[in-house]
Amino acid sequence: MFQELQCGIPDVTMTKPKGLASSLFFHVYSGTNAIAFAQLSSRSENNHRRSLSRRTANDDTAPGVSYCLKIIEVSQNYRNQGIGSALLDEVIGFCKDERVGSIYGEAKGDSEDLRRWYQGKGFEMDSVDNIQLSF
Repeated sequence: MFQELQCGIPDVTMTKPKGLASSLFFHVYSGTNAIAFAQLSSRSENNHRRSLSRRTANDDTAPGVSYCLKIIEVSQNYRNQGIGSALLDEVIGFCKDERVGSIYGEAKGDSEDLRRWYQGKGFEMDSVDNIQLSF
C-alpha cells in the first residue's frame, strides 16, 4: 500500500488510489506523520476550464476522462525540499497510466512561482492562472 516517494528525502512514502473514481487522494508521509497530499476530482466548479486538446486519431486516452487538481499541499516544515514536485510527478504519472485525457485546475498562491512550477511540469496556463495538462 505504501511506496517510496522519489524526492531525495529518506523515509518519505506515499499512498495513491487504485484506479479511477470521482475523487482521488494521494497522501505523503514522513514516518507516520502526514506531510503532503493531493486531491483530484472529476467534478469541478472551475468555470474557466479551457479546451486545449492535443489528441490525435491514434490517441489511446480514455474518451472524456479528465480531472480537476483541487489541491496539492505540503506541510510548511517540508516545503522547498522537492516533495511537492515529486508528488505532482506521481499524480501526472498515475493519470497517464490510467489513460486520463487531461488534468486542469487553478494555480492558487504566489502566481509567478507557481506559473514557473506548473509550466516546468508541462502545464499550460492562461492569464487568470487556470492550468491544464493534456496527454
